[in-house]
Amino acid sequence: MCRRVAAVTVVHAEGVRARNRLAELGLSADGIERALRRAEAERNFCTPLDPVSLPGNIFWGRTVRFLREQYIPMGWSSASPSNVPLLIAPSGEFAVTASSGSVETGYAALKPSTRYPKGTAVAQRVQTNRQLLLFSDAQAEPQEQETGDGIPTWFLLYQHSKTENGIRLHAELSLPNDTGSRGKIDTWHERIILPWIDFEGFTAFDDGEGDGGIDIPVERLS
Repeated sequence: MCRRVAAVTVVHAEGVRARNRLAELGLSADGIERALRRAEAERNFCTPLDPVSLPGNIFWGRTVRFLREQYIPMGWSSASPSNVPLLIAPSGEFAVTASSGSVETGYAALKPSTRYPKGTAVAQRVQTNRQLLLFSDAQAEPQEQETGDGIPTWFLLYQHSKTENGIRLHAELSLPNDTGSRGKIDTWHERIILPWIDFEGFTAFDDGEGDGGIDIPVERLS
């Protein structure tokens, strides 16, 4: 029997609800926060003399690496099908990747999107999410796939904002089910809002938040 994608996004915004949902996935807010804090510390080594895209690329890349370092000892695994870096659950039933998000990221009442349009490989993973949600009970035809393909992919979205004393990092772990007309992921089946993190004295970079330069269209400088 087919199941339609829910029209209303399920949002876990309260602390206990969010933590319980993360625990069901085998994750924790504390574990994710440790990875994000480590990534921010490395991003903060950048200066205005670095290439404008470097802080964002470092943060994205280190977030991926530190999540893997955090969870692989717990039975998770890593794979990069079509150059999309994944952290795969011990069950093999879903994966997690990371992406910079829009200014709405981390706010339960707002609707976020990825900060940049995504390429074919990431869009295909979102389409897989959509198909699995639509036809959750249908049996797929067996076919040869790379490790990590054909399973739901959650996105760890993050965005930086300025504060009086430094920067604030907002993040959420969300399951997308569609992309918009401009190629950004902007429709979500489920969202888990994470506590924000304040970094006092850290540098706020206005531009150059990237996603590693992989599967991301190049934007013309104005």
